[in-house]
Amino acid sequence: MTTVFVAGANGQTGRRIVSKLVEAGYDVRGLVRKEDHLRDLESAGAKGYLGDLSGAFSDGMKGADIVVCAAGAGTSGDPEHVDHVGTVRLIEQSVLEQIPRFVLISSMGTKDPDAMPSSLKPFLMAKRKAETILEESGLSYTIIRPGGLTNEPGKGKVHAAPELQRHGRVSRDDVAEAVLAALQIRQTHNQSFDLLEGDTPVEEALKGLNGSVPQ
Repeated sequence: MTTVFVAGANGQTGRRIVSKLVEAGYDVRGLVRKEDHLRDLESAGAKGYLGDLSGAFSDGMKGADIVVCAAGAGTSGDPEHVDHVGTVRLIEQSVLEQIPRFVLISSMGTKDPDAMPSSLKPFLMAKRKAETILEESGLSYTIIRPGGLTNEPGKGKVHAAPELQRHGRVSRDDVAEAVLAALQIRQTHNQSFDLLEGDTPVEEALKGLNGSVPQ
């Protein structure tokens, strides 16, 4: 059974990722910061580990096959501390543990933060620094850059491309579905892509990343 370690497992997107991975038959381990959240993970069918990307977190990574980073500072946190330094620590630990596959949930706008609202710029710059480290790490990576996240039910249909020439939204459910699909689709290896709600089934959209994808 393939073992997946999910950092940020109790976040709004992380919970959905854990649920979809468990349903798909993966052995899921989740990193959370509070003991109460351990019970939530166990109820979802995953094994929880208490820790923080700024402190100790590596116990659950031992023997894992894949790391998914869904951790983020959010609009009220410290992006440099979490989205840059914390994520880089997770990448470095993945290399040390010889975990070959790493999926990072980032954000649209990281390649051109100046074009985004000024309030988002520190978060996008921090995320871009982590993306760059991941791209140079030697790990087989996938970087998913969703647009504005919503809690609406997923439709299972998206637009995905290395760079979408527009902005928009996407449900957290569909981001989680894209993570699941990325673990099974070779076209996502060593690939970064934007993700928005659209009209193409998730798997088809990700399989088309090396071809023609709706913009």
